[in-house]
Amino acid sequence: MSKGFLFLVVLFFLPAILFAQGYGSKSMLHVQTASTLKPQRLDFRSNMRFWTKVGDFLGQNKPADFDAVNYWVVQSNALMSYGIAEHFDATFMAEVYQDVHSGDEANVPGDLYLDLKAGSFELSNNRLNVGGQFSMRFPTGKYHNYPFEPYSAGSLEFGMFGLFSYYNDPFLPHRDFSFHANLGWYYHNDAGQVLIEGDPSINKAEQKSQSNASALRYGLGFVYPTEMFDLNLEMWGNAFLQEPDTFAYSRENYIYMTPSIRFRPKWWVSFDLGMDIRLSSDSNTTADQITFTGEGALNLPNYPGWRMFLGMNFVITPGQDRLKGGVGDQGDVRNKVDFYEKLLRERERTRSIEEELRRLKREREQAEKELEELRQLLEEEGK
Repeated sequence: MSKGFLFLVVLFFLPAILFAQGYGSKSMLHVQTASTLKPQRLDFRSNMRFWTKVGDFLGQNKPADFDAVNYWVVQSNALMSYGIAEHFDATFMAEVYQDVHSGDEANVPGDLYLDLKAGSFELSNNRLNVGGQFSMRFPTGKYHNYPFEPYSAGSLEFGMFGLFSYYNDPFLPHRDFSFHANLGWYYHNDAGQVLIEGDPSINKAEQKSQSNASALRYGLGFVYPTEMFDLNLEMWGNAFLQEPDTFAYSRENYIYMTPSIRFRPKWWVSFDLGMDIRLSSDSNTTADQITFTGEGALNLPNYPGWRMFLGMNFVITPGQDRLKGGVGDQGDVRNKVDFYEKLLRERERTRSIEEELRRLKREREQAEKELEELRQLLEEEGK
């Protein structure tokens, strides 16, 4: 490994660990593929997303003692994915850091997540993969119900998802474009959870959730691979079936589009760079909105208009997910792919030769038949 490449690894890896959202195995930034890891393969991923905005005063007469507020939204995660058996894998994710926008407080660490995935079930001559995933969120973080992030109430949450993938090349799926779709149901299990803490000193009453919120979660993704880059486009979102209470943050439906690039310098490491762009409305329907005292007020939406995404992915142990004979690096993979493509071309050329031989055989048989008829005609004329 060169010193320059090692420096690049350190440059990307350290900030991702310190302020490290992709979920599940073999995923894009947000949308899951229907493929699973091969048995005994172990992957590690670290990523972070962030957004910032200066909250200035809204109104005509700005107070002399008013200070603008600079909002930062940072979430960082670390993930481990392991291939349990053929068609089955598991992903464990820990929130390393999460802003909660309550003074100087933050979740360090935050919640834990577990995804159990079944997939790589091939249909339509291997072009179509289908699968499913069961996801759980464990409320290990100290704070919940904070703005600018998907709704959480501090309860054990879970959901079930259907996964679909289409690969244009059924034999070498990662050498051609692919489409991916996710659709699932998510249950927040939040009835009776305290969403707003009480404060007797300011006569602030405690607020508890009155019902269990649930939602449909969905995603569509497109991947166009090149030699060293994957060009990705995703659209994903959330539609509540049962909305959270009016005093809950992030109770709106949302839709995001995420263009991204995945750089693959080696077969065992890749880097992600993307941006989440909100397509849904700029709204905040929470009763206790984020405001400033004075003649004006700052009313930010509960979901940021954009977020930057950085990530890094490692293959720690390839397990059975490698070509027979061993794969040392991406160059070896490319050589083997070129070799197999050459075999396929030779096979097609052999097929063409076989077709030509069959055609010549038919013409020879036809010529022999016509020659026999001429001989019979000459014999009849000689008599």
